[in-house]
Amino acid sequence: MRNFTTGDRNIAIFYITSMAQACAFITGNWIFFWLRVMTFGELGIVDAASFAFGLLMEVPTGAISDIVGRKHTLTLALACSTLGFGIMAAADVIWVLVAGFWIAQIGWAFYSGAAEALAFDSLKERGQEARFDRVMANATSISLVMLVVSSLIGAWFYQIDQRLPHYAWAVAFGVAALATLWLREPTTGVQRQFSLRTYTTQLATGFRQLWQPTLRRFVPLIFATTGAYYLFSFGLVSPTLAVGFGFDADAQAVIFALAALASAVIQTKVPWLRRRLPEYTGLILIAGALALGFAGGAFPLGTWGVGVLLLIRLAGSLSNTWISIIVNNRIDSAARATTLSAVALLTKIPYVATAVLAGSMAEAGTFPTFSAGVAVFVGVVCLWSLLALSREAARRSPA
Repeated sequence: MRNFTTGDRNIAIFYITSMAQACAFITGNWIFFWLRVMTFGELGIVDAASFAFGLLMEVPTGAISDIVGRKHTLTLALACSTLGFGIMAAADVIWVLVAGFWIAQIGWAFYSGAAEALAFDSLKERGQEARFDRVMANATSISLVMLVVSSLIGAWFYQIDQRLPHYAWAVAFGVAALATLWLREPTTGVQRQFSLRTYTTQLATGFRQLWQPTLRRFVPLIFATTGAYYLFSFGLVSPTLAVGFGFDADAQAVIFALAALASAVIQTKVPWLRRRLPEYTGLILIAGALALGFAGGAFPLGTWGVGVLLLIRLAGSLSNTWISIIVNNRIDSAARATTLSAVALLTKIPYVATAVLAGSMAEAGTFPTFSAGVAVFVGVVCLWSLLALSREAARRSPA
């Protein structure tokens, strides 16, 4: 019991907050809820502007977390998410919906770097960094199971009242925000005094961590894989692909629930895979699977499109855990949240750059071409990385 009240308590609460992030009751129905008050083209513009705002918030919020502490940052993050989804649920006009979404974006930005940093540092201060692989795999598996359950419940809620799925996610965030009050701040690497000087220094330190030699070669693959998966999982791409295959709100809820369940199973194999695959090679294979999935989205596959949606979800969820482990094992605790937020910034850039185009192409009926473009982009980065790996192997081989 004594151990649970220290680091293990933080890990348990980390699992709770991860579950709240995954309580996507709006899976499969949010796009229909939003299209009540806007067109596909307007949705692309709203998404681009909102995610651009979230992108700009990423690194500053990570720096704040490194300076003032993970506990208070997580409480604020989840409180913002609670308020944002509550406002979205009540919205009947575009500007109210956008206001709620922007508040939720602030919450996600604060959460993205602080949560993993807290989990890793809670283990590190006890000399248990080796457990982080398992903790991340557990958190992802638990989250995916919660995504399955919430997706199916959300479909039922949507039939009762279209606002109910958004309200339900707001409640989940609120419960998690209360749970963070029982967190204990890790002593590893957190500064206690906030000032403009420490803030700007922290930003610079975080970016330097990302470009250090041991991490630099991963950056193109991180950008391509997390960027492509973010396109799929957080915006209009996945529901639009599903609509193109002929799936309505109820069918999407079931399909994405099944995909999340399959992802939960594969997450349990992450430690096994890491023992058998070099980190760089594994990331290249994940990128290749994502490229193949998006390539499938360019064809009118009908019900066979389930395989495309499943492949993208499996590869993407695996990439998140794989990249998190790579990054956390190579950065200093003092800049951990800032660096993780810099990674999150890279993740959002592709969506911000293409959301307006995606919305326009969806409205024009040419969305398969967009999916093909994503496949080409990820495929080119994958091939470039393979060439880099070959050159590295040639340099190491004896003359």
